[in-house]
Amino acid sequence: MSDLGETFFTSVGCMDGRVQAPIEEYGQKRYGVKYPDTITEAGLVGLLANNPSTELLESIKNKILISVEKHHSKGIIVHGHQSCAGNPIDDETHKAQTEEAARVVRTFVPGDLEVKPVFVINGQNGWEVTEI
Repeated sequence: MSDLGETFFTSVGCMDGRVQAPIEEYGQKRYGVKYPDTITEAGLVGLLANNPSTELLESIKNKILISVEKHHSKGIIVHGHQSCAGNPIDDETHKAQTEEAARVVRTFVPGDLEVKPVFVINGQNGWEVTEI
């Protein structure tokens, strides 16, 4: 369990290292917390949005519940991103999958904890989070 004063949000998305820092910064600002609990898999939103296996769903659910119940996560960010090697599709389809993945994740979470879908783009200032 987390120590008193430690604060977390939950990040659910692709393992791509290019998106981790922008997601961390966004989550820290959005939820006023210090740490991300990161749940990753190559092309994760595509997997969650397209008839995921029971094993994958249970694995993701268990990790989310640890973050929520043991670390008292303040919110969940579900993220997709441009140029995804694990889910190489166009941006609009990827955004739709990210929204669907967020709906799937929402079913795992008790209460009114926010589940926020976002899309990370390679913008003029490097990788940055955009809300969808």
